[in-house]
Amino acid sequence: KNVYLLYGDEAYLKRQLLSRLLGALDVTEDDMNYSVFEGDSLNSAEIATTINTLPFLSERRVVLIKNSGFCSHGDENLENAISSLPDSSYVIFCENEVKKNTRLFKAISSAGTVQECVMPNENTLMTWIVGRAKRADKRMTTGAWNAFFKATYANKETQNMDYMNNEFEKVLAYCQDRSEITEADVEAIVSPQYMDKIFDMINAIGAKDIKTVMRLYEDLLVLKESPTKILSLICRMFRHLLILHDEAGERIPVDAYAQKLNVPSFVVQKYLRMGMLKKFPYDTVKELLNDALDTLQKIRSGQLNERIGVELLMIKYCH
Repeated sequence: KNVYLLYGDEAYLKRQLLSRLLGALDVTEDDMNYSVFEGDSLNSAEIATTINTLPFLSERRVVLIKNSGFCSHGDENLENAISSLPDSSYVIFCENEVKKNTRLFKAISSAGTVQECVMPNENTLMTWIVGRAKRADKRMTTGAWNAFFKATYANKETQNMDYMNNEFEKVLAYCQDRSEITEADVEAIVSPQYMDKIFDMINAIGAKDIKTVMRLYEDLLVLKESPTKILSLICRMFRHLLILHDEAGERIPVDAYAQKLNVPSFVVQKYLRMGMLKKFPYDTVKELLNDALDTLQKIRSGQLNERIGVELLMIKYCH
């Protein structure tokens, strides 16, 4: 096609597709028949003139328009240029947002190809990452993929392919001398961001913020963490708090606390920085752990639905 529109908030996909398009068109940055226009203060008349200019000593002219906003508010100059493209001109729009009711968008759709770039589903992401492992002559176990997905997809602020790509580069470097990537490898290298949600949940319970607690709980369920696993992680943190309460009167260095709890130092620092010992007095921690154990027993014996059981426990300690 002579015109393409790549749009959406998944920057990694847009860059990959753009790179493949430019490669297929045999374009390099210093090509005199390749023009790049970027920004939201562009002169559309100038761009239209460039589009209509015949290539110099070449079969094609390529025009790239990035982050212009033209596909959101429309532009008559570009609409006319796209509607009467010379066969030798190839135009690529690369935008964050579009409005499909603009005449420019319709002209691009009619004359060429439109591709929305959004975060793929889990199966597609798995194919991508496992495929990258295979190209690096490594096998990625199912447990490794599950751990990688949970750690990279849990935080919406970093829920993008660029972040996953960077984290997987770290994993490949860590496993460079081995042919298999295991769950332990991922846990050693990739930031376990789903644990941040557990921290935030406990903090919200301490603040009696049931709305935030339930939102974070739903986020974890979307990540395919089972309610029982979520409750186990919460209990683990409260066991840490119980030990910290026991040692509270002694001046023990953070590193010594971390060694005693068998966690990294930053975890202890986070407990202290968030004021967890004040939010959850010793008796409250003991009561919650007893209630959690009772809930787990009822779930495992079939007396209580696991999702409802965990919800009821959290609601109780938010009141």
